[in-house]
Amino acid sequence: MMTEPPNPPDKPTSPSDRDAMDRLSLSMIPLDSSALKSAKLVKNAQLETMVELHSDKSSGSLQIRPEDIQASFPATSAQDLAVIGKLSSLHSYDVYSLRSTLSKLGIEVDKSQLELSETTKERLEKNSMEFVRPLIANLFGDGGEVDKDTLTRLFRDPDVTKVQQRLKIMSQKTGIPVAEIPAFLQSYRDIFLSTTYYRDCFDSIAPDLNRFWLWLGELKGHREVTGSPAANASCNNVAALLRNLFTSTRDRMNKFKSSFESFWRDMNPTSFGRLRAQIEDNHDTMGAVLCGLGVKMRNWSAAFPDNNAGSPSTRIAYITSELEPGLDQLMAIENDARVKLGLPKLRSQR
Repeated sequence: MMTEPPNPPDKPTSPSDRDAMDRLSLSMIPLDSSALKSAKLVKNAQLETMVELHSDKSSGSLQIRPEDIQASFPATSAQDLAVIGKLSSLHSYDVYSLRSTLSKLGIEVDKSQLELSETTKERLEKNSMEFVRPLIANLFGDGGEVDKDTLTRLFRDPDVTKVQQRLKIMSQKTGIPVAEIPAFLQSYRDIFLSTTYYRDCFDSIAPDLNRFWLWLGELKGHREVTGSPAANASCNNVAALLRNLFTSTRDRMNKFKSSFESFWRDMNPTSFGRLRAQIEDNHDTMGAVLCGLGVKMRNWSAAFPDNNAGSPSTRIAYITSELEPGLDQLMAIENDARVKLGLPKLRSQR
């Protein structure tokens, strides 16, 4: 039985935790239990939520199920157990979906914890000129070159004195009062950063998924699959679900890009409100699907670091026990999101 250690000082969430989708540091959650404040909620290969008590490269990860907390830490309050139970039901722990889901759950946290790390923000901004350049060009239209440093200064610390004339132009074109433009720029920055963040997560999955198709194609040619209707069905089901999820997520991202383009053509408070609502309403589902796909592909890649690793029977067992569980749920989430965006539902081949 594990016991509560002396109360340690609360540690702020590390930048890497804040940038992650599949783990949540409980140090940012208002809990009474000091022992649990040093733990994390993590998603395993089956997309189940586990409580990670300790992790390092040499000894690995020590995890328990949320329902086993009381047996391991009997002093845990009913309130803490209820909070962790609510958090365990979430599909993603990325900061953008957490903003809405924590609010819905009635869990208050320091808002500064619900931000990407500055390092990640800077990296994403360097790759997000397509969202920024049209905004500035359409508003100011002076034909000058828009460099990244200028945009960074404009978004992070708008100097009303230096850009007063431009702010007036922006106010005239958008109907936004000059005094409110700095807040508008910050809101716009947050919206395009969230879109860029999800696309970055999407792009990081692609290399593993591309290798997976070769791995799966080779497996399907083995007699262990061709001679087993059950194994063949699982392989086909996983392939269809992964392909649909990946393609549909890309469709949604293209939809967001079109929404930005519509906003650039007609910039006003109403059109920005529509853009912001559409993207923020998709944070929960986008986070859920990308978190699930990321966890699945990362764990698969670790289990099979190259396409020669694992016998056919080992690969089949991994597909049925690790890859297949949870994909149907992700597809249901994705289809709900597609309906909200006016896109047709997709079906698996099962």
